[in-house]
Amino acid sequence: MGTSLAGSTEPALLAIVGPTASGKSELALALAERLNGEILVADSRQVYRGMTIGTAKPGPADLARAPHHLLDLAAPDQRLTVADWLRAARKALREVGERGRLPILVGGTGLYITALLGGYALTERPRSPGLRIALQRDFERHGLDAMAARLRAYDPRAGDGIDVRNPRRVLAALERRMAGDPLPTATAYGGPVLQLAIDRPRETLYRRIDERAAWLFSHGLVDEVRSLLAAGYRPELPAMSGHGYAETARYLAGEWTLDEALEVAARRTRQYAKRQLSWFRRDPDVVWLAAPDAADRSMTDRVLVDAATAAVQAIAAVPRPASTTMARR
Repeated sequence: MGTSLAGSTEPALLAIVGPTASGKSELALALAERLNGEILVADSRQVYRGMTIGTAKPGPADLARAPHHLLDLAAPDQRLTVADWLRAARKALREVGERGRLPILVGGTGLYITALLGGYALTERPRSPGLRIALQRDFERHGLDAMAARLRAYDPRAGDGIDVRNPRRVLAALERRMAGDPLPTATAYGGPVLQLAIDRPRETLYRRIDERAAWLFSHGLVDEVRSLLAAGYRPELPAMSGHGYAETARYLAGEWTLDEALEVAARRTRQYAKRQLSWFRRDPDVVWLAAPDAADRSMTDRVLVDAATAAVQAIAAVPRPASTTMARR
């Protein structure tokens, strides 16, 4: 959990992170209702207009429960960089805080979340994936102290603006320095931060992913992709490479059966969830809330909401809810 910097006027921030289909959005909605919050979406697919069903974008009922920000920022054929998203996120976060409401960042796009919480220089050059992988391997082999010492060898003042106890921030700073860029002028988010994630057994998470994939394919994904293709958005576009979209496009092209498209989409999503788990498990700032193994999903949701509320209210700077009444679910 982060602490505010001296003199910081940035609002307290709750982040609900973790793998797809873990229940982040449901938890965020319940907490927004309970804690007078607004939701900032950190999802690299929900930023595209016209891509609603396949990205599990919040529908009218969810939007009526709480304001949402950072949706529909670009057309599917437009390039939206991390820096573009970050500018929009910082603006939305500031405006939510000025309204006296709790900003709730929710999503599974680790790069977006890291950029906002850990600091990101908007002018920095693209990184080398090979360098990033090599640094991660060095960290796993030699540990955090060795990587922090390596960073200080490049810049003795690095520890002045970077939390050298945070592996993510140390590796990011070292990567920037080794790539020839100066350390970023942007610093870590200055207000109090609490990051929560829902901890579910792997088999439960994968079952939820399979159920969601089946639901998407049976509730309009095929028609959505057909409309996008008819509008001229090519299957090769990065936006159209997302789970479900690429597979549906191949089905519509006659390359796969619908069952094959569903099977591959579900498998790709499970693989993505595994990578998300690895990303967020490495972050020591994330507090994992155990989801009880209960057949009654509403009961599980209530337990998670209560646990999350208690964690949030432990931060003195976070506004208390106007009412402690459980939101209807």
